[in-house]
Amino acid sequence: MQDKNTLTWWLERLEQMQPDKIDLGLARITEVAAAADLLNPDFRIVTVAGTNGKGSTVAYSASILRHSGFSVGVYTSPHFIDFNERIVIDDQRATEAALCEAFNHIEQHRGKTVLTYFEFTTLAAIYCFKQSAVDVAVLEIGLGGRLDAANAWDSDVACITSIGIDHVDWLGDDREIIAREKAGVARAGCALVCGEKDPPQSIGDYAAQVGARLLQTGVDFNAEQTTAEQWTYSGPHGSATLSIPAIAAAWAKDNASVAICACGELLGKMPSVDAINAAMLGVTIDGRMQQIQHKSTTVLLDVAHNDAAAGLLAEHLRQNPVQGSTIAVFSCMQDKDVTAIVKQMAPVIDQWFVARIDYPRAFEAPALARSLAGSLAVETAVKTEVFASVIQAFEAAVAQSQGNSRVVVFGSFHMVGPVLDYLKTTDITN
Repeated sequence: MQDKNTLTWWLERLEQMQPDKIDLGLARITEVAAAADLLNPDFRIVTVAGTNGKGSTVAYSASILRHSGFSVGVYTSPHFIDFNERIVIDDQRATEAALCEAFNHIEQHRGKTVLTYFEFTTLAAIYCFKQSAVDVAVLEIGLGGRLDAANAWDSDVACITSIGIDHVDWLGDDREIIAREKAGVARAGCALVCGEKDPPQSIGDYAAQVGARLLQTGVDFNAEQTTAEQWTYSGPHGSATLSIPAIAAAWAKDNASVAICACGELLGKMPSVDAINAAMLGVTIDGRMQQIQHKSTTVLLDVAHNDAAAGLLAEHLRQNPVQGSTIAVFSCMQDKDVTAIVKQMAPVIDQWFVARIDYPRAFEAPALARSLAGSLAVETAVKTEVFASVIQAFEAAVAQSQGNSRVVVFGSFHMVGPVLDYLKTTDITN
């Protein structure tokens, strides 16, 4: 029997609590948070919701605040390789001892309340932030907004990065309804920073209903790229000319502008140019347009798993062509719109390698291959192969690629994570 004071023991226990179960609602987590003295922490909170762009917006917000002199806790999900990725304090992942202490504390106070995996880990994050006496916590919403566990705490500033069709089994397939759920992170008297360029009416309606102050991209703040590596921001707290990594230019400035506006609201002033540039140039976001050279093959990793994200990835591939072929290593969850994803990606992919993901909600590889083939028949005729594991698919794609070809690994976090782990453990450098 394993020692219950190890992270492995706790994670195995949490996984037995149906880790894939999505049971939205705030009653359970609020009850346990109150019992564990976690409901009213001293630190300020920035909450980030949205269909795409949450991870980079969280990363930029946290980095700007760190470079502005604050102690910052960051909570994100899911993780790629190690659970510790989810809870970061001042750029350092939570230690095993700190996580075990947090889990023990929650277990002692939850009584008979049954928590989901995500609820338990969210409470652990708040405990770690409280114990470390952070100044600010940046919380990423897992799914939706209104009923997500991270929304059990009132934010000082809330963000919505984008609105797209995703998680239809839980949020529906209508942008107005989805936007209304995500707008549930707004709080009376506080800013709701919206980076969606074509926002559904329900966002403004909900903000007005609860008394939140809506700050809308294109209206209250703007981001404009001026050169390949330079852009300008203007917003309610000021304006600045800023640097941007060339590989991230297509998407980073939009998410960074949300972060700048949110940080401006929290600080009550425009963040310094130095703090913003340090965040833009220094933040590395795993699995998002991440390019790695493996042997003689260029590998691009991206967690694009819906229509909008696949569109951004496809545009990046179009703007950065290679002389050889582009091989996709792909898989996703059963609730994803494979047809929409394939429609975006088919014009820029020469061959598809479909892999089995070891996760309850994932497509079985043969079923996904059939769906993929049906979609590809409409778009273009390319070869599709099926593999029993992610790494088998990746190794086959690399073996087949030539020096002027590339491999694009995309889809679920559970698709990209194993490849990223494989690359890191074989000492591949960026």
